[in-house]
Formats: sequence, structure tokens, C-alpha cells
Amino acid sequence: MAADFKALDKNVQGALIAGGLATILSFISSYISVSYDGKVAGLDLSYGISAWHSYATLGILLVIAATAILALKAFAADTLPDGVPWNLAAFGAAALGLVLLVLRAFTIGGGGGGISVGPGWSGYALFIAAAALTYFAFGEFKKSGDKLPERKTDTPPAA
Repeated sequence: MAADFKALDKNVQGALIAGGLATILSFISSYISVSYDGKVAGLDLSYGISAWHSYATLGILLVIAATAILALKAFAADTLPDGVPWNLAAFGAAALGLVLLVLRAFTIGGGGGGISVGPGWSGYALFIAAAALTYFAFGEFKKSGDKLPERKTDTPPAA
């Protein structure tokens, strides 16, 4: 059992760093930015929200769960139940979290009439961190040799 961060595999190190960075970035209120360049009286307004709104909340929770699974595997693997493909669970959670975060940022709607709505700087940084987590989680899954669960069918194959 590795108790030292430097002794961990490069995939696990990268995933833990990317997951921690994604968690920090999720609290910055530039995930989605709304700005208005008004022609009336030179009015310029801007507003931003963090990733803790709507279904982006589920996305960031999945990113945190993937990071937690990989951290538990690295530092306390004996506490996890056997027979569960934990690396696959971490990869799936990271990938689904990334998809939800990207979808929420680009499907918020609005805009037009001098109003601009879309991902802000921390949104793009969050996408990169979540994508890195997904990449490293996939690398750990592939390295582990875990297999995808087999589908069981009740019907015999056709002859």
C-alpha cells in the first residue's frame, strides 16, 4: 500500500491532481459568464456563476466521486469491497461528469441583444481539469486489466 504520493503510479498522481484542481475550479464564479454591452448610456454589466447550479452540480459530484475512488484505491484499497471494478467506476464517473459539465455550460441559453452567455475562464479550465481526470482514470482502468461486465441473457444464441 502506497502511503507516499511520489510512490503512486503516474496515472493516479495525475488523476488526483486533476480531480483536486477541478474541485477548486468548481467554486469560482466564472464557470458561466453573462455579460451585457449596452448601447444605452454606456451600460456594461457582467455576472458569473459557479459549477454548483443545475445539472452541473451532478457533474462536479461525479468528478469528486471519481477522485475519491482513485484516492481510496491508492491509499486504503483494503477498505474497498472486492469484486467491484473500481477503476471502471472511476473512469465512468469522470467521463459522465465531464459530459454534464460541458453540456450545462453550452446549453444555458440566452444571448442576443448585446447579451453574451457562455463558459467563462474557470469553465474552460474546469473542462480541461475534468478531461485530464478522465484521461488518467482511463489510463488506470486500462493498466489494471479490469474487464467490462458481461451481459447475461436468458435466451440461447440462435443456431
